[in-house]
Amino acid sequence: MAMGMLLAHAAIKEGFNSSFIPSYGPEMRGGTANCSVVIEKGFIASPIVTEPDVLVAMNSPSLLKFKDTVKKGGHLFINSSLIASIPTIKSDIHIHKIPANELALKIGESRASNMVMLGAVLAVTNLISLETALLNLNYIFKNKPEVLAVNEKALKIGFQSLKENKVKTAVI
Repeated sequence: MAMGMLLAHAAIKEGFNSSFIPSYGPEMRGGTANCSVVIEKGFIASPIVTEPDVLVAMNSPSLLKFKDTVKKGGHLFINSSLIASIPTIKSDIHIHKIPANELALKIGESRASNMVMLGAVLAVTNLISLETALLNLNYIFKNKPEVLAVNEKALKIGFQSLKENKVKTAVI
């Protein structure tokens, strides 16, 4: 959820309108909790996302549940650390396999895999700038300086992994 909250808040700082809707459902403990983020220059007609331009799947249950919703030409980011087998995915989708957990372990904190993934998303999509994302980490982790430092490193390593072509991407 921190990934979506950060993205929505940073988008506002860059002059966009944004909405953030978390969804916990019965899976809250160990399952597929998710969130929807809408970023628009103009009016947001609906905060409900049924066909995302960008989908981030951090685990297999999330991938299976949402993979067919990605808009044609959209981006699907897959945490290849936890998703070994990728099911059939509809055509004309940009697939980005990010070993988010392994990259997070390089900075000593596997729980920062969500920020690694957000860094990768920003490297590809330019939804918001990396600089704005880094500044807005303070909004989320302002009272936790040790967590803030780890998440800053995680965002940067995720961003650099795609900018330096260290991970696999494909159009299927």
